[in-house]
Amino acid sequence: MPGKSVVFFASHAHGGVRELWTNLAEGFHELGYSAQLVGLYPLPSIVEPPTNILAWSYVITGTPSGISGKFRMLRELARWMRRERPELIISSMPAANVLVPFFAKIFSPRTRVIVSHHSPATVYKPSLNFLDRFTGSARNVAAIVSVSDTVNTTLDDKPALYKAKRLTIHNAIPPRIEDLLERLRLQAIDRPHGRRVVVCGRLEWPKNNEMLIRAIALTRDVEVDMLGCGADEDTLRQMMVDLRVDDRMHILGNRDREEALTLMSMGDVFVQVSLFEGHSLALIEAAKLGLPLIVSNVPSQVEGITARDGTRCGIAVDLDDDAGLATAIESILNDPAQRALWSDRAMKLARELTFEKMITDYVALADPLTSNASLLAYRNRTAVTSS
Repeated sequence: MPGKSVVFFASHAHGGVRELWTNLAEGFHELGYSAQLVGLYPLPSIVEPPTNILAWSYVITGTPSGISGKFRMLRELARWMRRERPELIISSMPAANVLVPFFAKIFSPRTRVIVSHHSPATVYKPSLNFLDRFTGSARNVAAIVSVSDTVNTTLDDKPALYKAKRLTIHNAIPPRIEDLLERLRLQAIDRPHGRRVVVCGRLEWPKNNEMLIRAIALTRDVEVDMLGCGADEDTLRQMMVDLRVDDRMHILGNRDREEALTLMSMGDVFVQVSLFEGHSLALIEAAKLGLPLIVSNVPSQVEGITARDGTRCGIAVDLDDDAGLATAIESILNDPAQRALWSDRAMKLARELTFEKMITDYVALADPLTSNASLLAYRNRTAVTSS
């Protein structure tokens, strides 16, 4: 085990995948693995926050455009694979999930690949979803991880060889972030409750922010802090003006993780009415802050707010029910008993999601023969860190 080279690979480093891959790579690094963070290309106009231990590198330095740009990316990926020859690559995002197994098979035959899915396969480009059937079935792909059971079921139409490799590993938050969230939660206990909704995510169509804006227009004196940026920002700002809620809804842009979590902790309810999710890290963070959770009534989100014993730990609202979302928000903000109930339910959910369980499951795939030793090393290290 220790010293074994493991590459956490993504199409690009952005959003939840970036956070999750960075956390896992740093966890593997602490266990003695030679861990790397690699993307096919960086996204334009995205300022990447610094990582604590490991930095991201890219196969090419800019987003590929046109046939020549894509050809150059493929050429450089082949060169990277021949040069690095890692023992294991754990890939994420559709393009990487298709390209990595194929190029590893040709240019680094001894490399094992684990493919991971962080969103329902039904939202992928049809061409990539089709090709994934074949690359995921290849012999050099050892396992296919989904971050939720809902995501896993979207792979039901894949070939039998592909489906036999599937398993679910739910997302979680690393100990240093959990410690920060707990400190922030305790600090917030004694502050007066307000009427503030917090939202965290890209300002793009999958997050369905238009529904929230329409719902807020149906409420009185409810404030909203929206953490994130994206292609739809100007459209959303204009919608806020048109519905006369621009004085109550505030787009705060991208913040570093600690600042974003601090701002989240100042909220009174967390809302995420996405059209789809895999297993949202922002939802997990909000749960660990003890914020009441309101999500969209879609399978992945319902799974995300459901405890192991079947307890529903948040409120799910139909995607076309603006009035229902407004009512759910006000029911929590207007009633201290409801606020306390859903806060307690959120904490119940939070306690079930541990980084130790997640990293142990990934290590078991990466290194089955030494996973128990890795778990013991991880427990000892985190015990020392927290003491």
